[in-house]
Amino acid sequence: MMKIGKSGHHLFVGLAGRLGALSCVLFGVSLITFTITFFAPGDKAAAIAHARYPDTQSFAPEILKGIRQEFALNEPFFTQYYLWLSRFLSGDFGNSFASNVPVWEIFVSNAAETLTLTLTALVLGLICAFFLSAIAVWRPGSLADRFAVALASIGAAMPNYWLGLLLILFFAAHLNWLPAFGTGTPAHLVLPAITLAFWVTASQTRLLRSFMLEAKAAPYVETLRLRGVSEREVFFRHVLRHACVPALTMIGLDVASLLEGTVIVELTFARGGLGSLLAGSILTRDYPMILFLVLFSALVYVILNTLIEVVQDLLDPRKTFLGRHRAASSGGERP
Repeated sequence: MMKIGKSGHHLFVGLAGRLGALSCVLFGVSLITFTITFFAPGDKAAAIAHARYPDTQSFAPEILKGIRQEFALNEPFFTQYYLWLSRFLSGDFGNSFASNVPVWEIFVSNAAETLTLTLTALVLGLICAFFLSAIAVWRPGSLADRFAVALASIGAAMPNYWLGLLLILFFAAHLNWLPAFGTGTPAHLVLPAITLAFWVTASQTRLLRSFMLEAKAAPYVETLRLRGVSEREVFFRHVLRHACVPALTMIGLDVASLLEGTVIVELTFARGGLGSLLAGSILTRDYPMILFLVLFSALVYVILNTLIEVVQDLLDPRKTFLGRHRAASSGGERP
């Protein structure tokens, strides 16, 4: 049998630890979310009946009894949780209470809109943040630096829905340049993407500027200048690279926050997507859809943070288990 070396053991332990942490987070989120839906006020059977038959005001006791038997609503809490979790892990996410359509089909039909909005806002926001931060750090204390700091402060204090309403009032209602509501064309994407991108720009400008200034003041940068390295090479090859390592963590958190921001933005601009779907599911007490969307958001959040940690390991191998794996393979642990 092949023996696993010490370095392979470190790598295996690190991977197992991350998978274990992922499983614990998802289990905790599922339990908390299911508990909230279980103890939510109101009759679930009546909510399901009203969602299925919206034109009916009252229902016979036999109908409500049949719904309770269909969804095992009379079972104790842990029995219901076990039945739901076992089906969920087997790939059966259930049917929507409102439409009786499989949850997965509804999710797929709405995911494209949210993904397009999130990626567009993220790319646009990061480009603007990098541009403003680079100009600000290139000449600290200049007018451009003050403008970047002021823009970041305004963006951090401005709610998304308020900015969205201002954009609708000016570009849609007053100038009539862009549509205010709906989806379907690239023009419908402009105002929502700007609304989310402005928040990303404000958040990342402040952080990137701070990280770049810290990296620019490091002693090795002055050593590079004394060796005759050009300012352009110092900035792009050394300052920017070292500033990106801590910034990656915040970018990962911003991506997760964008998923939350899309709920407000999609409602403000009356767009289809996962945010509008979640809000509508809460209003109609569509518990299978709520549970799936919350778990999906938690999964995306944890996976993004794990990927960010892996990228950080590649850029700075002293930090986590990949660094320990490399250090072990070279004969000792790094501090």
